[in-house]
Amino acid sequence: MCNLTCIGFKSPDAPHGCDSYVSWSKKNKMTFEEIAQYLEKRDYHNRLREGALLKITGGEPLIQQVNLLEFVEFISKRWGFADYRSAPDPAELAKPLLLIDFETNATIMPLEGWFEAAAYVTFTTSPKMSNNGDPLEKRWKPDVLRKLIEVEACFKFVARKESDLDEVFEKYIDNPEIALPRELVWIMPMCGSREELIEVGPEVAEICKKKGLKFSNRMHLQLWNLALKV
Repeated sequence: MCNLTCIGFKSPDAPHGCDSYVSWSKKNKMTFEEIAQYLEKRDYHNRLREGALLKITGGEPLIQQVNLLEFVEFISKRWGFADYRSAPDPAELAKPLLLIDFETNATIMPLEGWFEAAAYVTFTTSPKMSNNGDPLEKRWKPDVLRKLIEVEACFKFVARKESDLDEVFEKYIDNPEIALPRELVWIMPMCGSREELIEVGPEVAEICKKKGLKFSNRMHLQLWNLALKV
């Protein structure tokens, strides 16, 4: 689920605002054991042991972070990942390290357990600006933003026009309350399908060049277009 609506992102190809079908569609309920078996049947656990990144997204995954912490401990033990909390234990250092990256909207404070977990955890954040349609008090959490800057998270903002990027500077980069380092910032085009990406993407890329910011493509739309099933 998600604690934001992003209804301001609504378009003909993304009628619910968010372009992630699984965030607003029917959910699949699975136990830890069922999830582990699902991954093992596809050999994903071995890909993780070879250094692939486990990306945890949503919706807003930190809503479920207590359960997710338990799940990370579960698969770490099941698949023999290193527990670097035991370092410099040579037996642990010889094991592969579980790499996890969260997709989060920067409204929920990560538990300290993530910085002590049996995994290497990073955060890709997508703070929501006024163009997402939710009220400021729901999407603006300065204490969470500062914590994510402290751990050098990546920050990606969704934009369609140049005034959207003006807000990135005013509210985040040039705001002394936040002081978001420019090198952590990426800009992603606002769109809900491959066709909309083709239309909006080049315009946003040109604006990024003008403002000196990094451009992020919506690769899932480019490759697979609308994801209408899970």
